[in-house]
Amino acid sequence: MPTRPRAARQPKLGNLPAYTLVADRLRTAVLRGQVPAGERLAQDRIATEYGVSQVIVREAFRDLVSEGLLTAEPRRGVRVALLSPEEAEEITALRQAIEGQVLAWAVPKIARADIARAGGILEELDQAQTIDRIIELNRRFHAVLYEPCGRTRSLALVETLRRNFARYLRLTWESTQHRPRSQSQHRQMLKLIAAGKTAEASAHLRAHIGETGAVIAEALRHRAPVQSP
Repeated sequence: MPTRPRAARQPKLGNLPAYTLVADRLRTAVLRGQVPAGERLAQDRIATEYGVSQVIVREAFRDLVSEGLLTAEPRRGVRVALLSPEEAEEITALRQAIEGQVLAWAVPKIARADIARAGGILEELDQAQTIDRIIELNRRFHAVLYEPCGRTRSLALVETLRRNFARYLRLTWESTQHRPRSQSQHRQMLKLIAAGKTAEASAHLRAHIGETGAVIAEALRHRAPVQSP
């Protein structure tokens, strides 16, 4: 009886495949703006820098391309995806639809402890000084309100969209004075949730996401285009 071929084993660093750790580090660098939009990433250079094989780097690139953070170009490798007002509007529309529904599912299940946690995060957000801290607290605030819905597939979609949108949010916090307005909207939404007003809270969230997306798209339209090398 013929034996079945064994699947190729992925090298590991700790308990995770090496390509996952490389992808995590590259993702963080892209989301934090440490690698600018439009910059080309050389596979051999990344492999040398991280001390891994080019095969592992290629797998990491594939993950980040699927997430929309990198763009693959035939015979030219990959580059960091450009920020565009059109993509900002597209992701905003998707977020409005999915997050609005997730919150509608969550509101009837949200406990007082969840509302208290969300309020505490808003207090921290008022005092946050760094862009990284602001973005993380903003993510946590929304996550606390969405988690009670219990819809794992939808929550995964939310996380994917928010991760891809993080670079756009960074632009908002860095280039505009949007935080006071955003925080006011956060607090109004929390009041609606605490009052059990599901439809109103969901509509308020959609409007909040839409306004943030419009601010970002407008800011991008006034930026000079990135030239491809």
